[in-house]
Amino acid sequence: MSDISPHLLLPCILAAQTQKHFTHNEALRLLDAVVHLSVLDRDLTAPPATPADGDRYIVASGATGLWAGWDLNVTTWVDGVWMRLVQRPGWLAWIADEASVAVWTGPIWKLVGVPQDVSDAIFSLVNDADPTKRELFSLSGISAATTRTFTLPNTSSELAILAGTQTFTGNKTFSGTVTASAATATIGTSAATSTYGMGTGTTTTGVTKTVNLGTGGASGSNSVVNIGSATSGADGTTVVNTPTATSANAVTTLGMPQANLTAQLLGLGGVTADSTSRLSLNASAVLLNNAAAGNEVTVNKAAAANDAAFAFKTGFSARALIGLLGTTISASRSARMAQPGTLA
Repeated sequence: MSDISPHLLLPCILAAQTQKHFTHNEALRLLDAVVHLSVLDRDLTAPPATPADGDRYIVASGATGLWAGWDLNVTTWVDGVWMRLVQRPGWLAWIADEASVAVWTGPIWKLVGVPQDVSDAIFSLVNDADPTKRELFSLSGISAATTRTFTLPNTSSELAILAGTQTFTGNKTFSGTVTASAATATIGTSAATSTYGMGTGTTTTGVTKTVNLGTGGASGSNSVVNIGSATSGADGTTVVNTPTATSANAVTTLGMPQANLTAQLLGLGGVTADSTSRLSLNASAVLLNNAAAGNEVTVNKAAAANDAAFAFKTGFSARALIGLLGTTISASRSARMAQPGTLA
């Protein structure tokens, strides 16, 4: 027969034992400490200086002094000494300073019960497989007398760090106003074939959608919107990307107070401009209307030997030439102009 009980390890009174009251009283002390277990704290690694008789604690990890080697055990101050109680799986303990209940699962004391206020000084998440992996939370940045509510999305995801550098993976949808206040902000950095949308949401009939680029500048400031880029090719030469802008429907109005176009080539009406005909137009008619006064079209030539003229052609073959010709006229041009019958 064992001289201790199997669960609480209470000492048993043996047959023919003298001074049986010592064993009996020790068992009562153990029962008094364990039954309805309530501890004052579970964060101390060393005993308090002035404990009261009956005070109980859960010893924190890394215990020192009289508690050395008692990590996570229950201890009680009885008759001027600390008594160690080795907990078993399933023991419940009320933790007074946290107003919470914890259960001993074997490796840790795990909080249980209904939602309750827990101080951020002691609350942390601990990995079950490796208790050295912990996640702490700090509420110090919240304004006084303020409650912040965070609603979890109806999906499995990852926490994002919005301060500093953050990489988002997967699909992200933001509602409301999203502001990037950094001096440089980059969206869409994939090197593969990609599609990035801005203002692409479906709208109902009659609803106007506005997409602003480079707005909000003070008077005298400039807004530069770059489309495409110049990059270095494999051989070290500069390769200019050719951006393509496509409108789903006709652009009826493009309003701006002033525009200085620096395009090298401009083709309108579906025609492709080239290095010679840098301005090319396919149209049934061209209108140059006055701006509340006269209307002047200037055709300037570089030197006296050059032409400044309008050429009338059929199938791109010259039939007539009107303008300011150079100082010399080639024989072929003179022959064509001398034969009115060929101007068809």
